[in-house]
Amino acid sequence: MNRNDIVKTFKTALLMASLVAGPALAQGYVPNERLTYTPTENGVRISGSTGFGARGHWCAAAGYAGDQMGAADRQTLYVSEPRARGFGGDGGVTFTLDPTGLTPSPVVILGGSLTKAGSAMTISHGITLCGGLQSPGR
Repeated sequence: MNRNDIVKTFKTALLMASLVAGPALAQGYVPNERLTYTPTENGVRISGSTGFGARGHWCAAAGYAGDQMGAADRQTLYVSEPRARGFGGDGGVTFTLDPTGLTPSPVVILGGSLTKAGSAMTISHGITLCGGLQSPGR
């Protein structure tokens, strides 16, 4: 191998390492100590409070889908059973990878996204919401 081949191989390896490490490093926050994860068919029900509202729930759901369900970053996650409005209940939201029976709508504003069946975002978008989240009461 000549010098140019070595440099090219090194740059390729560096690029590949950054592509693999990027999503893994973004998964720094998984709010599992305050949440209950209940597996469902093609998804998960997440109950409890993250202390970070919808952002924390989407982060948790995306992390679960990737880590526990083997979902690819490009796959879409949907709210299949939204959080009930008002008082009472466990504040749970059911997320799924299967849009059957839903009317998907991309999440534009996070706040109301957990109360609408069909709210949708990719796993990679959900993982980006994890960035900067820390335990409440730091």
